[in-house]
Amino acid sequence: MNSILKTALFLFSLIFFLVACEKQEGEGEGEMNEKNSFDTPEEAVAKAKSDLIQVLETSKDLDLGIDVEKLRNATQVRMVQYVDVDFGKLLTTENVQSLSDISSAPKSMVAPFALQSNVVGVVEVREERSKWKVSGLGNKPLTEDFNMAGIANNNEAAVTVYEVPNLQIFVYGVRMGGAETYHVNFGEYTLKDTVSIQAFYPLLRENSIQFQKEFGDILKKQQLVK
Repeated sequence: MNSILKTALFLFSLIFFLVACEKQEGEGEGEMNEKNSFDTPEEAVAKAKSDLIQVLETSKDLDLGIDVEKLRNATQVRMVQYVDVDFGKLLTTENVQSLSDISSAPKSMVAPFALQSNVVGVVEVREERSKWKVSGLGNKPLTEDFNMAGIANNNEAAVTVYEVPNLQIFVYGVRMGGAETYHVNFGEYTLKDTVSIQAFYPLLRENSIQFQKEFGDILKKQQLVK
């Protein structure tokens, strides 16, 4: 999946969710926030699934690549941590045992819904002020990646989505028994491959250093302008 298309589709899904599910006429701001906040991530996920089904049923011209009937009958198979790799640490850290060594705390949780071992859709929730809110619906590229890698239904493993800023690379970590392996569409590897951190990290860091050389000054100027 093209990384630019992946990002664009994700942002579209998020924007559509904000418009369709949070802007409700006749509700005050406090009432709306209370209605869309939950004590647990599981409650937020259940609401997100309901919202996504409603969006698919009422917006027939919107194509998120999700079969509404399959989603209705699908069950949540796990919660997946979604984290950002610290780009600065990636630039300066030559060796790591895990991508978690240079990553931030989870920014959100992703819940895949599966039917007959096939992921049919995902939702994303985040914690904000000790409450959980829905932050994304119907991320088709992420759904496709889960199915390609075949990792969503392995309940014996902990799965983490690592997003590498600037390079727009998504790495899927699978941790079992203290060891983490990875699935990544990068270099000579595809999402079907199970690889070690040593197999792809040197090239990932090399690409990050090259990106910094070419675009670092431009990004720094943009940040100063902001």
